[in-house]
Amino acid sequence: MGLEKKDVITAGLAAFVSWLLLTHWVPSFRWIPYAFVTGCLATLVGLAFLLLTSSKGPDYRYNHATTIRPPAFVTPALWKQEKAALKARSRYDKTPIYPSSANVSLSIDCLLDYVLRDFITVWYKNISLRPLFQNEVDRAIRQVLDNVRRRTQQLDMVELGVARIVPILTNHMRDFYNAERIVRGKNLSRDMTESEELDLAIAAKFRDGKLHPAAALAFSDTKLLQQTHLRRLIAKILPLVMPEYMKTSAAVTTLVKE
Repeated sequence: MGLEKKDVITAGLAAFVSWLLLTHWVPSFRWIPYAFVTGCLATLVGLAFLLLTSSKGPDYRYNHATTIRPPAFVTPALWKQEKAALKARSRYDKTPIYPSSANVSLSIDCLLDYVLRDFITVWYKNISLRPLFQNEVDRAIRQVLDNVRRRTQQLDMVELGVARIVPILTNHMRDFYNAERIVRGKNLSRDMTESEELDLAIAAKFRDGKLHPAAALAFSDTKLLQQTHLRRLIAKILPLVMPEYMKTSAAVTTLVKE
């Protein structure tokens, strides 16, 4: 219920009498109100002093804003330069692999387009629609192929064919003929139906079963072995043909290898 006026007056008189009795018994308590008032006045005076001494005037906000240096790329001149640089990076001109033959270069371009489409764009399009990444991969592959072309031009192809390739082919044909004679007979007189089993039997006798690393009789599907063998070969070749700045990036090396 609400307090009446006489109740408020009675409570005030009681508080005043109590304060007089308290200060009579403990005289030091009479300084408490003075200390409270003095503290409030000192606080107000200190705040007023800080405001008066630190204020910069009504134009402070405008002047302060104009003294802040904006980021360098938002200035009109640099912004145009950045936009031009972005367009330049987005524009990609393919370097011909074999400049002396437009047909060869065009065929290689088509092959690289298929490779990028089936092995890069098929998953990278879910990350970004901008072709910058595909262009960089294409540029790396082209530089590798160009280095291979340059190194190939330095070789004596006649000497390479006569001294290296022909002996390899001759030994291969001789070993295959010996394996076929073991299976079909000395004069190849055994009548056998051409089948996969016959091919496997001849392969088992070819160099006593020591086949190429990409071929193994224990596996019906040698695709995985072929991929592993090609990765090993390319891992040995890439350090010889890749530019120096690409060798330091494991991601670029892996993408070019795959």
